Amino acid sequence: MTRPDVLLLSLGTTRGWQVADALFLEELRAAGARAAAVRVRLGFAGALRRGYPVNDVVEAIAARRALLAALAEQSPRSLVISTVTAALLAPDAGLPFAVRLDTPASLNRPGARNALVRALERRALSRARLLLPWSPAAAGALPGGAAGAVVLPPPVVGSGGGGEERRRLAVAYVPDPKAKGLDLVCRAWACADVDEARLEVFGIDRARGLRHLARSAVQEPARVEWRGLVPAQDFRAALRRARAFVAAPRWEDFGQAPLEALADGALLVTAAAGGAYAALPIARALDPELVAERPEALAPCLRAAFERDEEALARYRAAAAERLAPYRPEAALRSVREEVLPALLGG
Repeated sequence: MTRPDVLLLSLGTTRGWQVADALFLEELRAAGARAAAVRVRLGFAGALRRGYPVNDVVEAIAARRALLAALAEQSPRSLVISTVTAALLAPDAGLPFAVRLDTPASLNRPGARNALVRALERRALSRARLLLPWSPAAAGALPGGAAGAVVLPPPVVGSGGGGEERRRLAVAYVPDPKAKGLDLVCRAWACADVDEARLEVFGIDRARGLRHLARSAVQEPARVEWRGLVPAQDFRAALRRARAFVAAPRWEDFGQAPLEALADGALLVTAAAGGAYAALPIARALDPELVAERPEALAPCLRAAFERDEEALARYRAAAAERLAPYRPEAALRSVREEVLPALLGG
């Protein structure tokens, strides 16, 4: 077996991270590195996850076990560890390593019960050769003493050739109805009452969605279609048809779907959220009237999106394309070739 230049440890606890790690592995190889990946398997221990910080500890132990086995088998020249959680208990292998993260625990693991996780994070991020946060906000929230950082988000590109007919359609993506604010989205949609417009909700089926709405004392609004879990290409096709993508996250560690919506030409109608929400500053710069600084103000933002004329839409989409330049694959490849690999392999 050829010794890899870079071994990527992929925790992969979400579909988003699995896709992002696969793309990063391609970037390493395209930049000329011999790269291999090992996936963390939780096994029976996965059943122990009931909330934080227990989830972090279970996943960190599994990541340590997977990494020790991979180091013994492959003897790489360097490491990249995907997620802070996977790095918490990583052994000192005497190799240069980088940590990829959507947001640090110093930002999304507050409170006394997460103190140990934050302490382990400070140790891990201070030992790293390089940190690869996905957004400027995540980079700005790194704990004191952390290694130097290169902002390296997953690439985001448009999914079609353009020219699709736009419909009076809004799209939402709420795989976690509480965290993604399904109740806020549906309440805003009902209040906006946009003539002859539909809302397509992805990531959740109707039965589960209605249970969440009932717990939140929100009625199912009119003109809603529950699309559930669909292949990525179907979701992106909906974005190409939609006038707007509507989001109301209570917290956002990164936010891939809003960036994809912008790349596919949809207006981003969003509530402001805590966390390293990468699309939020872009949305504010593009059209602040489409950003609700308070969740209850989301309905007027929706109405405004459907009132924009074609000239305004064209300006918005052109400006969005410019703002998304740092997320293009060529930008990521340049960073990997010129900054990441020299830091890991340069001695």
